[in-house]
Amino acid sequence: MKMITPDINPTFFYGPIVSYRFMGDVSKDKGRYRIRFTLFFKSGDKYTTQKSGYKTEAEARRAKEVLISELEKGEYIPFSYTVKEFFDYWLYYHMIEEKGIRYNSFQTSRNILYNYLLPGFGADTKLEALTHSIIEDTVKGIRYPSVKDQSIKLIRQLFAYAQSSRFLSINPSVLALRNLSKDVPKPKKREVELYTVAEIRNMLFTCKQCFPEMYMPLLLAVTTGIRISETIAIKYSDIDFTTLALYISRQLGRDIRVEGDHGITTRELEVKTDNSIRCIPLAKWVADEIAVKRAWYEHQKKWVPSFKDLDYICCKCDGTPYNRKSFISPFHALTRMCGLKEIHWHDLRHMYASVLEHNEINMKAVSEYLGHSSPDFTKEVYVTQAEPIYDCTILTEIWEFVKPVSMKAEQDTLGIPFTEEDYKVFFCDKKSR
Repeated sequence: MKMITPDINPTFFYGPIVSYRFMGDVSKDKGRYRIRFTLFFKSGDKYTTQKSGYKTEAEARRAKEVLISELEKGEYIPFSYTVKEFFDYWLYYHMIEEKGIRYNSFQTSRNILYNYLLPGFGADTKLEALTHSIIEDTVKGIRYPSVKDQSIKLIRQLFAYAQSSRFLSINPSVLALRNLSKDVPKPKKREVELYTVAEIRNMLFTCKQCFPEMYMPLLLAVTTGIRISETIAIKYSDIDFTTLALYISRQLGRDIRVEGDHGITTRELEVKTDNSIRCIPLAKWVADEIAVKRAWYEHQKKWVPSFKDLDYICCKCDGTPYNRKSFISPFHALTRMCGLKEIHWHDLRHMYASVLEHNEINMKAVSEYLGHSSPDFTKEVYVTQAEPIYDCTILTEIWEFVKPVSMKAEQDTLGIPFTEEDYKVFFCDKKSR
């Protein structure tokens, strides 16, 4: 079902005022004085309006001088909008059309805007009538700490945009958020449970045997630290088998313009940020696994009549791509099977960053591999300081113990030599960066 976009006030699209013209001098209007003028906008539209109700001509002339000053400085607010009008424009045009907001972010923003903020602010309330106390009371009335925290972030973003776009002259959220910071405790940050390299390696082995459709996405996640949306978007053409490199330039996501859970539409999207376009080193054995998967792909292409030749490495039996939620249930089943504490798939990125940092890989390089703009952000958010659980010196012995006796070199089922050396060998040349 196609998403229904609300009607948006056309004046939102006029853009900034580029010039103005007064219609004569101050004039009388029903026993009072008025100022009539026309505004010309960047879009080519014009708008004729007036300011009236001044008791004396002198009062009107002083008001005209103030008006001219505001117009010259770009501070004049030409239109008055209700809260709902602004919400509709900000979400459905600014965030979707201009910013390219992703589906999950859209759903979160829509829920907070229309289910929590709009009832508190009042749909027909004018933006300029909102006070810091109204904003504070609305946020304090939200029961759930996580929603309250998200609302504060959204309010800061909303009102900063309203003021910079000249929809609002004074930002009432500044004082409101300052007061709320004293009364509203920040939600506790979720602790990321790290697996040891031995546990990751055992998880990969178990996945290959019991959840083969998830093995390649999981392998790429733990050895490259890429996001799930990037993982399911990787194509064979993104792999350089000569230099052993993986190129990230796209992601797959849900089509934001399609509502409902039935028949989820997945499409190729631009990556999250400019920094997300990157090149990540691959271990030789990982490249070998991709080559084996390519052989399976060619077999499917030949024998499955409805096969979609889209070049995705992580694809279903008919060549169609997975979506972000495809591996939630099997992933949790896998961790339980391996006797591991339950984690989110995204936590694999944290593990990847922590393992590299523990092996003394330059933080700038780690940040680049993860697609971050700042090494400080990577260090603070993604690297978990833990006990030295990444000692991999006995992994070779463990592998000799757990690997199937029938495994032979010429079989398609490759080994999983996931050791500390995989990091040192393939990332040591990045230390100087």
